[in-house]
Amino acid sequence: MNVVTKIFIVLVALLAVLLVPLVAVNATNATTLRKRILTMQSEVTAAEASMTAQAVARQNAEGVLMMRNRELQQQIMEIEQGRTSDQRMMAQMEGQLAGRNEVLASLQASIDVFAQTDRSKADLTSALVGELRDIRVRALASERQANQLDQTLSEIKNQLDVADAARRKLQEEVVRLTDQKDQALGTVSRYVAYVGDLPEARAGATGTSARVPADRNLSATVIAVRRSSDGSLAEINAGSRDGVGDGWVMAITDGSRFVGNLRIIETDVNRATGVIELEDKQARGEVKPGMSAIARKGE
Repeated sequence: MNVVTKIFIVLVALLAVLLVPLVAVNATNATTLRKRILTMQSEVTAAEASMTAQAVARQNAEGVLMMRNRELQQQIMEIEQGRTSDQRMMAQMEGQLAGRNEVLASLQASIDVFAQTDRSKADLTSALVGELRDIRVRALASERQANQLDQTLSEIKNQLDVADAARRKLQEEVVRLTDQKDQALGTVSRYVAYVGDLPEARAGATGTSARVPADRNLSATVIAVRRSSDGSLAEINAGSRDGVGDGWVMAITDGSRFVGNLRIIETDVNRATGVIELEDKQARGEVKPGMSAIARKGE
């Protein structure tokens, strides 16, 4: 045999040696594969059942989800409606809030005005309290002054009562003296009718010049008295400038006491001299400087 045949035989032997294990392995693998196929078929069947159950469950879940989705969409619509209503309500509330802000601003302005008014009231109250204190002080001072004036008025009234009593007494004295004068004039008239007129008196002595009624009320003060054997003269601090005229008969008084008469016989600008008449040193005292000489209108 040739070499090629030998090689071929060797190769066939080698292949036979190699194929026997391969066949054995293949048989073993076929059995294992068959078991695996059966196992996989069982798993596929279980997987299909599981997938079927999952599909049913998924369909059920999808139904539940669809219902839930519809519910959620309904809720969303309701929420949208509620949101729209809330937006409208919010717009209304914003309008009300704006109005309330305006009212609040107005109230704040009123509060500021009230605060300013309160401050003004406080200032006014302080000023009024101060004025009231001043008025009270002035009222107390006025009351004290009124009390003093009341006391002064009472004293003046008492003095007026005394003066009225003195005036009445003086009037009574004047009436009495007038009666005495009338009696004396009657006596003088009868004496003149029986004896005749008396000679003219010297200047400065007691004269018989005509009496001139006073044309005004006047009060003066005796500033000097001169006495002599021919008569007594007195000088007063009033003259022609004050309206004193010759022939006036003025009553001389010491307070409320009548002392005598002063018949004016000479007048100067601011002085006048007269004869003292009806002086009774024993009963009423004598005429002295400082006494008053009073003229009554028409007397």
